[in-house]
Amino acid sequence: MKNILIPALAAAALLASCSEWTEAENKDYLPQIRQDDPAYLAALRDFKADESGHKVVMMTIQGTSAMPNRQNQHPTAMPDSVDYLLMTDVDDLHPEIVAEIAEVRSTKGTHSLNIVDYAAIQSVWNALKEAAADTEYESDYTDEKFPAYCKAQTETQLSNCNRYGFDGVVISYTTTPGDEIADGQATFMACVRTWRQSNPDLLLFTRAAYIPNLLNPELLPDSKFIILVADASRKTASDLTLWARNHLRDTRDKLGEEKFSEFSDRFVMEASVPSLETGEQTGASVQVAAAWVADPAKDTKVDYDKVGLCVLDAANDYFNNLTNYKNIREAIGILNPENDNDNENDHQ
Repeated sequence: MKNILIPALAAAALLASCSEWTEAENKDYLPQIRQDDPAYLAALRDFKADESGHKVVMMTIQGTSAMPNRQNQHPTAMPDSVDYLLMTDVDDLHPEIVAEIAEVRSTKGTHSLNIVDYAAIQSVWNALKEAAADTEYESDYTDEKFPAYCKAQTETQLSNCNRYGFDGVVISYTTTPGDEIADGQATFMACVRTWRQSNPDLLLFTRAAYIPNLLNPELLPDSKFIILVADASRKTASDLTLWARNHLRDTRDKLGEEKFSEFSDRFVMEASVPSLETGEQTGASVQVAAAWVADPAKDTKVDYDKVGLCVLDAANDYFNNLTNYKNIREAIGILNPENDNDNENDHQ
């Protein structure tokens, strides 16, 4: 059984009942497995990427201090098959959302993590700096002052994990060295290390556009999953193969074969659904990425494992005019072919 990682940054819930899923044509990558056995389902909750063929399902919703007025902003609206719920913008969460974090854990076995995003911190800083230009506050936003700001913001985002009872954090670093503010990443990663030392039993995921850019590769073996963010020019399965090969070969060459092998069994590819406003597809579609993940062929140039799919901006698919989550359902059909008689509503 293949699983899907669905972190949709600043997005919302996905997936409707499996009983309504659209079956995809290429559904024979893996043998079909019955999913109505409670013992089997329980085992999936605690699987390790290097010990099971199960591919994790994740989704991201946007946190809010106001009461959400759309179904897909509620953790409880997600399907039972989701393994991990990832949440952005979690400052001052509405109490009902906080309660639902505990509810989905107890009723669905779904663990929730908050996303700690360096790029978001830097983006806000740059906006503040621009607004302060040519004013009396301009000196408050020099590059030399960014590390202190970054430290405060990173520590706040990390503290939200314990504040709201999340099961862990997703560390997201997608900035390129050319765009880096001096000492910014070093400050960010130092805060993460300190948090990790105090919270060794909580979950840690890493999200990166180019792993060799990370200053602290020691976090990678400690990450349960590593989400790969391909650039928008990668649109086909062949594109993804070439990009992942070059990316991970660079990673292996920089860190060495032994270090690389410590985390080479946990890579997830991120893809997006078409824009709700324009219908435009950015990068590879989730169907293409799902087929790439499901392809059992091993890369002959670098040894690594593809363990899931991460869907970006999943909320755009929720409001699909034809069928809610149409594209995501098709991706799930490719990754997790269902027995005709199986029904998610019958699962324990």
